Amino acid sequence: METLTLREIPDFLPPWSYASAGSDRRGHAQRVAARRAFIELKLGFTRAAAAVPGPDGADLQSQVRHASEPIELWLLRGRLLAALPDETAEIQARELALAMAGVDRLGAQRLPR
Repeated sequence: METLTLREIPDFLPPWSYASAGSDRRGHAQRVAARRAFIELKLGFTRAAAAVPGPDGADLQSQVRHASEPIELWLLRGRLLAALPDETAEIQARELALAMAGVDRLGAQRLPR
């Protein structure tokens, strides 16, 4: 069996790119808006995770950094809010709810209620 080097492995487009191949400018603008909303969401989760002390905070920060879809952040929401100190939990919960609504409104990915 022959081993391939990195140079010999063909570059394949990610599966989501096929759905957007040949779309118009409006579709592109929607994808950009959805990406920006996700970035804002991820920044909100990053700020919230930074407020969690100790090893739980470091673990949550790592999981937030590695999230690539809004649903991954949504699944971390409960654990993150439970780990936040009481004085910041309510404020962070409100900010995260607003950011999640922005991602859902743009249709980036439907999030469970």
